[in-house]
Amino acid sequence: MFLGFLGVDVYDVPQLLYALINKTAPPVSTPPAPSTPPAPSTPPAPGSTDPGTGGQQTETPAPEGTVGAEIQPIKQIPRLFALIIGINEYKSPSVNNLLGAVPDANAVKDYLEKDLRVPSSQIRNLRNSEATRAKIIEEISAFTDDKDKTEDQRIQNGDPIFIFYAGHGAESPSPPHWQTRGPKTQHLVPHDYGCDDGKGGKIAGVPDRTLGALLSRLAVAKGDNITVIFDCCHSGSGTRDDNAAPTRLVRGIKIKEAPADDLDQDIWGVVEASETKNGRAVAPAAGFAQSGLLSHVLMAACGSDEVAREEDERGVFTKALLDALKSGVNQFTYAELLQRLPPLSTQNPQCEGANQNRILFNAKVAGRRAVLYKIRREGDQYEMDAGEAHGISVSAQFAVYKDRDSFLNDSPSLGTVVARKLAPFSTTLDAFPKESIFELKDDGFAVQTKAGDEEDLRVHVAMEDDNVIVFQALSNEMQRTDPARRKIRLVEDGAELDIANESGRIVFNVLHPETRVLGLHRLWKSVEPTVEAVTPIVNGAAHYFWHLRRTSVNKKIEKFVTVGFHELVVSDDSDDEGDSLLDEVLRPSGENLINQNVIDIKFKDGTKYGMTITNGLQQQLYISIFYFDSSTLEITSWYEPPTAKGKVDPSILGKGKLPIGYGDSGAVPYTLYFRDPNQTLDVGFFKIFISTEAINLSHIPQRTPFDKDRAAAPDIKKVPALWHTVQIPVRLRRTFE
Repeated sequence: MFLGFLGVDVYDVPQLLYALINKTAPPVSTPPAPSTPPAPSTPPAPGSTDPGTGGQQTETPAPEGTVGAEIQPIKQIPRLFALIIGINEYKSPSVNNLLGAVPDANAVKDYLEKDLRVPSSQIRNLRNSEATRAKIIEEISAFTDDKDKTEDQRIQNGDPIFIFYAGHGAESPSPPHWQTRGPKTQHLVPHDYGCDDGKGGKIAGVPDRTLGALLSRLAVAKGDNITVIFDCCHSGSGTRDDNAAPTRLVRGIKIKEAPADDLDQDIWGVVEASETKNGRAVAPAAGFAQSGLLSHVLMAACGSDEVAREEDERGVFTKALLDALKSGVNQFTYAELLQRLPPLSTQNPQCEGANQNRILFNAKVAGRRAVLYKIRREGDQYEMDAGEAHGISVSAQFAVYKDRDSFLNDSPSLGTVVARKLAPFSTTLDAFPKESIFELKDDGFAVQTKAGDEEDLRVHVAMEDDNVIVFQALSNEMQRTDPARRKIRLVEDGAELDIANESGRIVFNVLHPETRVLGLHRLWKSVEPTVEAVTPIVNGAAHYFWHLRRTSVNKKIEKFVTVGFHELVVSDDSDDEGDSLLDEVLRPSGENLINQNVIDIKFKDGTKYGMTITNGLQQQLYISIFYFDSSTLEITSWYEPPTAKGKVDPSILGKGKLPIGYGDSGAVPYTLYFRDPNQTLDVGFFKIFISTEAINLSHIPQRTPFDKDRAAAPDIKKVPALWHTVQIPVRLRRTFE
């Protein structure tokens, strides 16, 4: 092949890549003896990219001036709208008063006004007697409820909405017909809880099911840039801690009776998929710390079996959170913010939501941000708290930082380590080069800078003149060293992707066997023959196929976990007279659609599907579910556990069930759809990650690279940690009858 712009001939793929990378003739420029061209090795990188940026530019706020300088007026009003609730005083004598909830609410208000400079006109406030049950529901509804012309017209789609609650929380038995993960339902406790309702009954709490419906409707109307913070607990006693100071209180009460089956039935339900973007609904968020939420990000003060406390007339969680926020809100995602909190005695705050890796109060996804893993030195080697289950592979390289701030502030790393020996949840690493051992006195943090051998994307490209642009894109990817980069391996056999030029367009042929056997042979779109167009597809394919390919070696969990996938229908419990948008209660119907480990569905527009995972073990499990779209290379999260700095609430208790898409899991029904009205076949995979320990897999989802602008308990006996994956192919067929 003659490269006219360099004036050289190349005769095989390695020579071609060398010429493209070095912009000069390869060392050997004569035709080699006839043989099968060897697969090229990754060329050495001429330089390195700071692993802290991942190739992403970050916005640095302009300085506000020096001491003594004149303060300039703000040119743009922050578009953040808030509801802040604090309740110290309860009307019923059966509920003990608190001391720190109102000060917490006031401190949050001050933070918004003084630090973020949000106008007071954009902040709604409820304190003590103002925070009745009816008023709390009314104020959340007022963000969006246009039936009574009360909708806040100032809020545009995507503007940040913030809801804060400090006060008592509660847990009660679940009503008989509410489909829940367990026997309990969580509540916020309003000021007038337990008082006469004027109808011969008592005023109830605000249950999780009602809150979830209100937030779902809000997300449909105003977008999913919603942040919810609850400083309360589910199962506390609502009394002073007898072993502590008299100002140390527990923010929780006990409710012995289940709420009425039809409580707030005019509010809760499932939001119609047709009312949402891209054919998928937002989630009703049942439970203060349940998972898989699409409508909002939730930060809760403690785990489901813990209590939230206040000391010295302040909530322990809120005070710690505000201290962390004041250190720089623009720098952190929700999940990262949680990790910045100091240890809170007896409390493990939880963060959940599909968007927990967004920058705080920012509707834009933060990009594929680097994942930080704890690491420590042990003798002449290093031990990292991540392993096979997290996607680590042998020979992967990591930069090590002394602490989290060193990485975030782009400080120099202490050194580099390379993965040598893997376990499910840990990795043994050596210094790289081996003689360059560095000191690490305390726990540090490692960020991946080079993919391991198993993470290679295997690509086939014919060595033809029309494909020079493709090789240029591949050579650029081979030189990257940032955390988002994976290795590219050009092969003749065993490729997952074939890239070709057809009629002046670049097409991507799928060679992945499990996808082809279901009938899909080509990715969704062709692209222009430019490096800029080809590069994101190649990078997206590397990320996609690595996570689709990886699985556990130990299959012990497999026989104890069963999965059902069913069509969802409207339950007889639905309200025929309610709001048409919010009156559905769904339940599984019909046979299990998983047949010989394949879901083969004939397309029916608007049909909703749900999944039920049954845990046959006595041990609690953590579940993450992703959908891999084989046409677009998009990976979407359907269900993920929360994250926490300490103990994480499990997805399924021992011998329990997890309903997904219905009931109280906080996950939406799944809706399969075609992008093109003439499309007759689509293929994807549900991939379920199951583990006995919590794993943060929030780095797995990715947008389709074809469309860059698309928005998107008591101590128990220690047992060996296990993980497993269940992969279920999905074929969607359209018949024109």
